[in-house]
Amino acid sequence: MAETKSHLTMTLIAVASAGALGLAYLAQYGFALWPCNLCWGQRVPYALAMVFALIATTPGVDGPTRRQVALLCAALFLFNAGFAFYHVGVEQKWWLGPEECVGRPMDFSTLDLAAALTQTGRTGCDEVAFSLFGISMAGYNVMAGLALCVGLMWAAAREAWWTRS
Repeated sequence: MAETKSHLTMTLIAVASAGALGLAYLAQYGFALWPCNLCWGQRVPYALAMVFALIATTPGVDGPTRRQVALLCAALFLFNAGFAFYHVGVEQKWWLGPEECVGRPMDFSTLDLAAALTQTGRTGCDEVAFSLFGISMAGYNVMAGLALCVGLMWAAAREAWWTRS
């Protein structure tokens, strides 16, 4: 029973992470919503959580180790929620974003300008590429990261799920 719940938790982490990455790539390639540098960074915790969770689903991994992976993934999701909140702040002009992201004046050559003109459409980190009900994709990522973190903390508190079989 414990083995089943810990395995299911790892599977759900992998599926949720893959779903978040899938939505990001669907927005990028399906709807031409090209990610900014901060958007790219928000994909990394999901990719890491997915890999860790998939490894933890292997038969040689015991319940206590899976619990540690769940806590690691919770930390990744919490970090991602904070990073996404930073991105929301940049979008809302609460604070400045990184220089390479918000289009502050920089030294460049005419070759750099020509290269920029041929790039596919990329948004600046301080621009909202898409919003639904007044919430940007970064805003939804804050909510998703917090929900996943809280859910995993709740699951980790269930001692019986992680005991050795």
